[in-house]
Amino acid sequence: MTTQEQDFPILIIGAGIGGLATALALQQAGFAVQIFERTKEIRESGSGLTLWANAVRVLQELGLADLVQQLAQQPAPTRAGFYTMRGKQLVQLPPRTVEEQCGGPTIAIHRAEFQAALRERLAPDTLVLDKQLIDLEQDTMGVTACFARGERVRGSLLIGADGIRSQVRQLLFPQSQPRYAGYTAWRGIATGVTPPLMGELWGCGRRFGIVPLAKERVYWYATCNSPENAAERPEGRQKELLDLFKGWHPVVSTLINATEASTILRNEISDLQPLTYWSKGRVTLLGDAAHAMTPNMGQGACQALEDALILARTLRHAHSQENALDMYQQKRLARANMVVVNSHRMGLVAQWEHPLACWLRDSLLALTPPQMLLKQFKSVASYTWESSC
Repeated sequence: MTTQEQDFPILIIGAGIGGLATALALQQAGFAVQIFERTKEIRESGSGLTLWANAVRVLQELGLADLVQQLAQQPAPTRAGFYTMRGKQLVQLPPRTVEEQCGGPTIAIHRAEFQAALRERLAPDTLVLDKQLIDLEQDTMGVTACFARGERVRGSLLIGADGIRSQVRQLLFPQSQPRYAGYTAWRGIATGVTPPLMGELWGCGRRFGIVPLAKERVYWYATCNSPENAAERPEGRQKELLDLFKGWHPVVSTLINATEASTILRNEISDLQPLTYWSKGRVTLLGDAAHAMTPNMGQGACQALEDALILARTLRHAHSQENALDMYQQKRLARANMVVVNSHRMGLVAQWEHPLACWLRDSLLALTPPQMLLKQFKSVASYTWESSC
């Protein structure tokens, strides 16, 4: 690394999980880092998040084993898998078996609590709020981030970790736009309920997922096929969901009713067509900004954490920061894009609407040996990156 590069910090745009984890990894590697977040204040909102074994290993590599231990302090459900809308089990995937196959535990955590835990471990004054990026300029020696209200900040590199609607990606690759997956998702946290099952219930064009959290909470999510930009119903999200999932297993309405109506989140599900490269000069992308994926494999945050670790390790061992960005994308591009494609395909099948197609899907799933399903998850969650570094 040149003397000029050492004179400026690495700039990170976005204080989500990917941006925070990258800052932590870079600080541990000895780099000066500054994170810029467009919001004026950190609001503790959000729903659940699943960290598969690959993400847990990243946290351990970052010296956050205590955080992993804290998150893991919850009883593991014994019954999990895929079910019909009325609760008939199609395939059983016991969490203990998944852990054995993937080489580590899968942890469910509240997203806001996880982000807060990452922020607490940053060096003082790393995070700057109310900074909206509008442009960037770069030369052979560094990059300048241009913010609203005319402020300019110089850095050695700039990392776009600003989500699926990334301003950094828009500046680098304006042709890359989110693509609508064809369905809307609702998410919530229920309290005071012990669900009799864990996993996903599948209907025609609709799904309902159940993931127990610590502190006697349950993270749930629901999906329904709908046109893009469909208006919300005037009766409210809770009432709409109770209508959409009427006749399903009783646990569904129980969880919806056990959730504070004002906290239910609603988002249209989108992802990105895989990019062929993420970096230009001294600027690169990370997390959803680079490879936003549908949530069907539970790998969005997990892949962002992998990005953070690989980028920091590559920069630490590189002679040139600019060359390190090319090496980083070479190590991460194919794997992340593979997860994007597989997650998109899984969502297409899971959201089938025609009753005959759904009956055939469910029948085939019920005949599929659990080991075959575990193999697909294992190929992602049991990944090790030592050979990439």
